[in-house]
Amino acid sequence: MKYAEFNIDSNKIEFLNSVLGFESVLLNGKRISKKFSFSGINHKIRLNSDDLTLESKYKQFDKNEIRIELRKNGDLIEKQIVKADNKQRIYWMLIGLGIGIGAFKLLNFLFVNLIF
Repeated sequence: MKYAEFNIDSNKIEFLNSVLGFESVLLNGKRISKKFSFSGINHKIRLNSDDLTLESKYKQFDKNEIRIELRKNGDLIEKQIVKADNKQRIYWMLIGLGIGIGAFKLLNFLFVNLIF
């Protein structure tokens, strides 16, 4: 899902995030970075002779928002705050629930079979 778009000169930088936490950064439609993140990560972008950083910060359990900051040579150029998709929160809750139930069943199985 596309969350943000930045226009620098005649270049378009887009920030996308999947429901499983994979963030992608596109520069003029071409993917230049793809990383997994649970709470945010930095993406390095080289545009002409400038070093850009697209930083995402995901406040999943607080405000359910994603803060996206674009920095040029360390200085803040633009900041966007967007609401995260509720599907993403639901998927992560289901994944956590599944892991919790699976861990409980595994430990219960091991405990019962080791004692008897």
